[in-house]
Amino acid sequence: MKIKHYIITGAFVLSSLTNYAQNNTVNTNVKIAGNCGMCKKTIENAGASAQAKVEWNEDNQTATIAYDGKKTSLDAVLKSIAGAGYDNEKYLAAEDTYAKLHACCQYERNLAPPASDSPQDESIEPVASVDNISNASNFQKIYDQYFLLKDALVAADSKQAAGLANDLTDAIAKIQTADLTKAEQDIWKTKTTSLKATVKSLQQAKDISKQREAFALLSEDIYSLSKNSKPSSSVYYQKCPMFNKGKGATWLSRHKEIKNPYYGAQMLTCGSTIQAL
Repeated sequence: MKIKHYIITGAFVLSSLTNYAQNNTVNTNVKIAGNCGMCKKTIENAGASAQAKVEWNEDNQTATIAYDGKKTSLDAVLKSIAGAGYDNEKYLAAEDTYAKLHACCQYERNLAPPASDSPQDESIEPVASVDNISNASNFQKIYDQYFLLKDALVAADSKQAAGLANDLTDAIAKIQTADLTKAEQDIWKTKTTSLKATVKSLQQAKDISKQREAFALLSEDIYSLSKNSKPSSSVYYQKCPMFNKGKGATWLSRHKEIKNPYYGAQMLTCGSTIQAL
């Protein structure tokens, strides 16, 4: 009977300790910046310990964190994640740590600790003065065709991209210099020849890789136009650091979310926003 009593008592104590540990578990969701599957692994490993578990969602940039509130804290978990190079709601990664991340993992840095005066990211360049930009761009049809072309390259649809290059040629041909503002006329004179040549290369390209090479050149010309004649809606100037043998290439997008036209599904979220227009 005495042995049975000890067994029952031991089981009760063990059960009580287990319930106590479970009651100490705190679950919370926190914004943590990142880009891809490689980021997911690093973030989760950095925050994981015997007292904490982290599950990061690439789509919404949010981590579900479960930790033992008696043995660790949310601050400790987030500090470890920032130490691995990833900005979050409480801590920002050090500049040199961020710089050491793989090129595809270098996300757009727009998170800041709460209740702090965060300085503007110096990598975001100021746009041209509003006084020098027309309110209704005469280049809007060119922009519209460009964005459709960009989406086709994201989808790796070579046939559609070729057709849209034809439409872009038509949009360029319809520009009337007399209708342009002074700022638009000045930039149009310097970019017309290269625009036409690049779009012709897109039309003649035999495969998606050649189309993407031509698109990289086209994007620089479109960016020059947009600085002098603002598109009708918000536009983001974005960059893939890996294209063109690591030299990088830029593009314009209507969406802040990265959708890489140079690699498509292969590395869809590789890149960052370097300027908001």
